[in-house]
Amino acid sequence: MLKLLQLLPKTCSPLTTRALYAGAVDGGLLRHAFRTDDANKDDLPLLDDSISAATALWKKEEVLSRLKNLLNCTHEQSEKLYKANRKALRVFAARLLTDNIELLRANGIDDKFIYENPRVLSTPTDDLAKKLKLLRELPAVEDCKMLTPFLKASLKAIERMVAVAKQETIPGGNRINYLSERTGTEVPVVIKFFATNIRVYRIALDKFIANLDICLAHLEPAHVVRHLSVLAYATSSIRERLQALKNSPLETIKPWMVRVPDIALGKSFEAVIEKGRQPVFKDSVTGTWFETYVLKRMESLLGCTEETSRAIYDKCKGSVHLVDNIEFLLEKGVVAEVIIQHAPMLTAKREDLHQKVATLETLQCLRNLNDVVPLCVLKAYQLKKIVNNLNNEQLGPVNTNRIYYFADSTGFKPGEVTEQFARRTFMFRIPKDSFLANLKLFLEHMNREDILADLWAFKYSPGIVAERIARAKEVRGKKLMPWMVRCPDVVLEKSLQLTKESGALLGENETIVEYFCKRLGFDREVANSIFIKAPSVRNVRITKVKKVIDYLLDELDYTPNDIALNPRILMHSLQTTKKRMAQLKEIGCRPKSLIIVCKSQRQYDLFVKEWIDAKERKTKVQQYG
Repeated sequence: MLKLLQLLPKTCSPLTTRALYAGAVDGGLLRHAFRTDDANKDDLPLLDDSISAATALWKKEEVLSRLKNLLNCTHEQSEKLYKANRKALRVFAARLLTDNIELLRANGIDDKFIYENPRVLSTPTDDLAKKLKLLRELPAVEDCKMLTPFLKASLKAIERMVAVAKQETIPGGNRINYLSERTGTEVPVVIKFFATNIRVYRIALDKFIANLDICLAHLEPAHVVRHLSVLAYATSSIRERLQALKNSPLETIKPWMVRVPDIALGKSFEAVIEKGRQPVFKDSVTGTWFETYVLKRMESLLGCTEETSRAIYDKCKGSVHLVDNIEFLLEKGVVAEVIIQHAPMLTAKREDLHQKVATLETLQCLRNLNDVVPLCVLKAYQLKKIVNNLNNEQLGPVNTNRIYYFADSTGFKPGEVTEQFARRTFMFRIPKDSFLANLKLFLEHMNREDILADLWAFKYSPGIVAERIARAKEVRGKKLMPWMVRCPDVVLEKSLQLTKESGALLGENETIVEYFCKRLGFDREVANSIFIKAPSVRNVRITKVKKVIDYLLDELDYTPNDIALNPRILMHSLQTTKKRMAQLKEIGCRPKSLIIVCKSQRQYDLFVKEWIDAKERKTKVQQYG
């Protein structure tokens, strides 16, 4: 890019060069405010300030801010939307997300659908618009908004579905309405499962109706709706398999039983005859559950989505005990949300999980099994030892244990406390007196969220904790953190010293924005625009900011406007900045823009090399001119 700029003729108009650059909106406005007449003569041209070019690349903070403003959502929801579309942002401009949100809203689609299906935003805007247009063309649809689940399908699949629906004649106007009438299921529910099995529209209409008639004659209508893919099998195969299942020792017949291999079905019948129980469909070679069955079974048991069941399956690495353990925990009264949240405990063998739950049930003062289930991630012998220690310990005037005492004192849910204690099992080994004394000290001087997130500080004696808190409080006031208790003494002294220096610079109530206004001579609006352009500057120590500003203004004679145009310079190492500025001075270069000093080492070296080459070429021209 730099080389291209050097090759441009001096007579090139500003409009021509302007098209070569893309910048941020806030940065452009700020740059426009401080641009001088000789800006075009700069050895490193600045980015353009056009609003139309500002949509090329946004930082994560900018994307989250725009999502939050568009959807009026929480930070967690906007973070979830960003993570779900992170891969798409490597290929497409970030504006794709906001354009798609506006497009969906313009078509009357609720924000709830966007939260539940965030990856829809990764679809190119033109393709998304085509999908919406095609879905409106689907015949016999009262409300097109109900068809939003189909947006997750490919454009080609939707085109095929609409084309087939227009050509065929079927009661109800389309297959969705026909299936809803035949099964007595609400249309939105049918659409939900139809969208995940859109290939059903590849089936010939006669075959679709014939297979549906056969399945409804032998299966529950609700089961047929959940397993529409079974309608794609040959009619003779479905009829033959259902007849075999009808004459089998099975108590109930499900659609997925039509799809399992014959060898698995035969072995399951043998197990039923020998043991008198429902079959367990396993692979004849590996002896593991069929993945499809496990996923569908988890969806049914936990009432979760296909994505959630897949996430649990992957997290547990396809454990053969998944379904057994879920059924057991549900029988014990553990709610589905807790099972989903603590899925790793499902990898244990069924016998081990039985033993762990039995051990937890012996816990005295147990209010609800859901409160302590996260402990099932531990080994059986560890759990038994912890329960014994808790039962032999009495806390408070009302007999309780450490989990409930900590939860009641901090206001957290017992399940949240148990989850952290399961990760930090030393919390069960700390002496009772130290546990109570430290908890009291922490609650007096720190936020409860910080205490639960950093439990390592409980390992220190109350005397050390009190001494550290007293030292830190003298300097930091109320801004105390648990790490100040457990960090080395040198680190604490360094942190307190930096806090003193920052306090001396900022004063008692002055903020970093006010410091910028006073030090650089800007009004508050301009100072805020600097932080909008480079939000990370807020996290830089004020002492470092002062040193960088002093160096740039006092030693290098740069102006506050130069700093405002490139605030990233404040986040860079002062040592590196001095080294680069000295090197540039040696080769006779004084950049009017500080942006080159902020570049990566590779980009900086390239700039230096091209500068030297250009200087040598100019010297030769002068010699032979």
